[in-house]
Amino acid sequence: MLSSPPGAHLGLPETAYKRGYRNPSQLRDAIAEAHTTRLWRTTGTAVLDHLSVVVLLLAATSPTVRDAGWWALALALPVAVLLAARQLRALECLVHEASHFNWSRRHRTAGDILATVLAGAPTGARIADYRTSHLLHHGRFGTAEDPDRTRYEELDLENLDRSGVLPYTLGMIRRFGAYQRGWLESMGSAPLTTALPFLWCALVLVLPARLMGGTGWALAAGLGWLATHLVGLPALRFVGEANEHVYREADTVFGGTVSNIGLRQRLLFHPHGDGFHTVHHLWPGVPHHRIARLHRELLAHDEPYRTTIRYRTRVLEQPRTGLPQGAV
Repeated sequence: MLSSPPGAHLGLPETAYKRGYRNPSQLRDAIAEAHTTRLWRTTGTAVLDHLSVVVLLLAATSPTVRDAGWWALALALPVAVLLAARQLRALECLVHEASHFNWSRRHRTAGDILATVLAGAPTGARIADYRTSHLLHHGRFGTAEDPDRTRYEELDLENLDRSGVLPYTLGMIRRFGAYQRGWLESMGSAPLTTALPFLWCALVLVLPARLMGGTGWALAAGLGWLATHLVGLPALRFVGEANEHVYREADTVFGGTVSNIGLRQRLLFHPHGDGFHTVHHLWPGVPHHRIARLHRELLAHDEPYRTTIRYRTRVLEQPRTGLPQGAV
């Protein structure tokens, strides 16, 4: 018996949205060049993200901070959890990069191995599983088979109240449990993959803390990581993903995709070029270290892109259409 595709019960369309954008001929060479991958650069970026999580949590829970009193820990730990969650979010963006073979187009196996070790293990993502789910999002955009469209409809994300911080926060909290369950299901992670972040934490965070400062430091660092992995990371990811599309009022990929280009958005919720989502959907093979430059080239030299792109500069605003002349 054939099963219905995910989201079919929601009455979603069966035909994928058309692209809705024509490549500018004057930027043909710039677009081709933007697809060049650099394995060493992406690997170095992942290493820095990876190590920063460890440094942040070890520093915030160190004996020096704890000996200064509970107030010092109460100040240092939330900041470290937020920043470490941002770095794990950055690693998830590099898992996303790997799903498009954007670590290395020529050495795909090496790219997948490095992405698994440096980005997949700390975040609990299996590259192959994520690739299967995410390429459905691109290839079947807007249909019942698009896992992102399904989550948008089931969580009613397009009706989020963005009129203020409090209503927006309450709306996100009400949806958070269902969102996280859906995320884990879409990842399709095996038990071992789900356990990898905990093993990673034990090896690179808890064990060094135990060896350097004893059980107290190891326990504090481990608890800080749990808050980061189980609360901070999913919260940042949820805010980021809830800002990326407007399916109901669009009938093309270009019209249904939102770029999040505000400074705070790019720094916190959309690291490594993730905020330039329109460019990504037009050319998924452009790696993170080239996507911002291509966005600027399009703004400067392609009027249809500049005048019709959907974007946000703040989380608490509805998408706008068309960037002003000279915008970044």
